[in-house]
Amino acid sequence: LGKARKGEGPEQATASFATWLRGWHCSPESRFFSRLELTAGSGMAKLADPTVPRLERERVLCHFLDAQNIPVQRRNFDCEAHLAGFEQQAAAAAAAGQSCVRPDQRGWGNDAFASESLQDSVGECEAHCTKMQCTYWTFDPTAMYGRPLCWIWVGGRPGEIKSERGWISGDADCRRAKEQEAAQEPAKEAESSHGPDSEDDEVEVAGQAEVASPTAASRTASSSSRELHKQWAVRQLKEVPGMRYFLESGSRGRCVRDFCECFPPYRGPLCEQVDAGARDHERNFSGVLHYLTSDDEIDIDDIRHSLPRLWRRFNRRFDYPVVIFNDGLSEANRKAIVDASKNRIWFAYVEDYLDLPAFLTDDPSQKAALDEVKWSLGYRGMCRFRSGTIFLQPVLRNFDYAMTLDTDGYFPAEVAEDPIAAMHAGGYVYTWSHLLPDLPGAVRHFWEYSLMYMRMKGIEPRGTPILRQFVREEDVQWTYQLYMNDIEIVQLDWFRSDPYQDYFRYLDSIGGFWLHRWGDHAVRTIAVGMWLPEDKVFEMDVPYGHQNYCRCSGAHQHLSCVREGDIGGVPEKWWICAGEDTKENDQ
Repeated sequence: LGKARKGEGPEQATASFATWLRGWHCSPESRFFSRLELTAGSGMAKLADPTVPRLERERVLCHFLDAQNIPVQRRNFDCEAHLAGFEQQAAAAAAAGQSCVRPDQRGWGNDAFASESLQDSVGECEAHCTKMQCTYWTFDPTAMYGRPLCWIWVGGRPGEIKSERGWISGDADCRRAKEQEAAQEPAKEAESSHGPDSEDDEVEVAGQAEVASPTAASRTASSSSRELHKQWAVRQLKEVPGMRYFLESGSRGRCVRDFCECFPPYRGPLCEQVDAGARDHERNFSGVLHYLTSDDEIDIDDIRHSLPRLWRRFNRRFDYPVVIFNDGLSEANRKAIVDASKNRIWFAYVEDYLDLPAFLTDDPSQKAALDEVKWSLGYRGMCRFRSGTIFLQPVLRNFDYAMTLDTDGYFPAEVAEDPIAAMHAGGYVYTWSHLLPDLPGAVRHFWEYSLMYMRMKGIEPRGTPILRQFVREEDVQWTYQLYMNDIEIVQLDWFRSDPYQDYFRYLDSIGGFWLHRWGDHAVRTIAVGMWLPEDKVFEMDVPYGHQNYCRCSGAHQHLSCVREGDIGGVPEKWWICAGEDTKENDQ
């Protein structure tokens, strides 16, 4: 390591090594060959790319060790073979124009067309170039001038291209030409593969065009980055020393048990990559869609059918992140969920999902009562989770609004407008879709304990307009009508704070979620009724299907709900809003 490079004296070599070593130990990213090692000029970021073959990663590492003059006593692969002909391969690739990215090069001159800006990464520099329609860009991650700078040329090209170790440049004209060629291929393939089985793909391609930039270049770039991000979505990161602090201090993710997970919009080995939505820059609020699933085959099959409908009929135009809450998923099922649609998926583990209080498990009579409830323990855990603790999950911390969907809940027709945007514009706190009655046997003692809470807090059981909708005047009894929250939108700040959380903590202390299956929709209805005025509650008009319920919404009055099986669709018992122009509306 102390060996001098060409043109360096011993003192310079020692100082250079000390600087490198200090960065290696002090930068949490560097242990993953991230920003610091990028300056080695050998594409170290490839080592963190799960799609890069092992032999390619070996070659990159060997080139790094050789470029930095780092002696290694033992290797489990042959660096000499990898290094043999490296320069010839690089020259041949450049001559053939295989890549439009130019490592170890910088643009120079022709200042009339050049401008510089401060950017944090190669990707941000290239994005800046794309936005400004530049012809060429150069990024200096070594911070030669004190800070990482990005230069772009617009309306002209650099006067010359110079060698500069650690710098990275890109030929934007070259990239556009290649992307235009690539953009023509899907159209040809779609034309040749058109048929009854290609409907979903055609719909998704059309939808992607709506939310992406109109240029073929941006569509191709977005597609390739999304595919890479999908690889990271499936992977469950193994926790290593220092990782927990780095993720949690930056609110990019968290570590739980022996693994770590990223929060939207972050991806990568240290959650340092940004997988942004196509519409994020247009919104002055943040929103997220979320499901809760088990590792059960039925739930996985349901969500694999729900997610494509979510994308085709809603999210292809709005591109909200989708969080999948779970209490443990196999890698195969994680991949099946991610591959089911073009939604941007994140997984969030629920740590205390089935943690029962000791006053139930330690008391034989109470423990026996737990077994007498006909609903599974997992279902009761879901009711408790969605009643209160869901709003406190770290993955939702940076969002303003959250939309709930069940694994077997879906949109049977196109959603005309964005209900999350409408909720934000109207200043609403809670948004619901439809009312249905609950089963009296499913909410035993819930109303009695809620009345006790109201008495403690000085709340009249019919003291608000919303409560009067659900509580009878003659006997002050709940009618069992409630907001069905298998689809709902909440303003997270209100639901993660008191008084809502105080009411949940009270109910949770009774143990009724476990002993009686108190439903989250019942909790939501009474809590909203106690504290929210009518002008803070919004009824959204969206098409929606779930089990035996279906509506097509005011935007589709010419359509009616029919079972998928009646028109040859799957799952057979799911709903679709059908009419003479069903196919056209579904696309």
